[in-house]
Amino acid sequence: MLPDVDLESQPLKPCAAVDDPFSSDLTWLMHRALKVLSDDFDAACRDNGLRDMRDTLVLATAADGTPRTQIEIANTLGLDKSTLMSIVDRLENEGLMVREADPSNRRIRIPRTTPEGQAVLDRALAGRDKAVSTTLATFQPDDVTALRTLLWQIATAQ
Repeated sequence: MLPDVDLESQPLKPCAAVDDPFSSDLTWLMHRALKVLSDDFDAACRDNGLRDMRDTLVLATAADGTPRTQIEIANTLGLDKSTLMSIVDRLENEGLMVREADPSNRRIRIPRTTPEGQAVLDRALAGRDKAVSTTLATFQPDDVTALRTLLWQIATAQ
């Protein structure tokens, strides 16, 4: 049973689930932080002719020197394979990516970033880095390192 509270005489208190850094729901905080950073990342992508951060991540993964199948890229990035296929199809149509046959199995395709795709990728990543630096400008370098470390541990938890 809840205690009787005189709502007229009590000041409204902030919702502890979202209004206090020490009691806010952790998943909500991460969701909001993701929104801020991903909106900035998406804007940097759009400024450079890409749709959103997924385009950049697909281009970057295909350009990192490790040959990956489309399914491996989807798994690496946590994308549904049909979502990845539509992204790769679009990037290929725009001349930013090609699919090459795997030398060991010609039925398997290895997406690769084209030189034009690499140039777009480099500009998008520079825009992302500038936006993140601006957002995190008040953080100490050790705080950024700690944040990255903790997020990595969460993102790669099995």
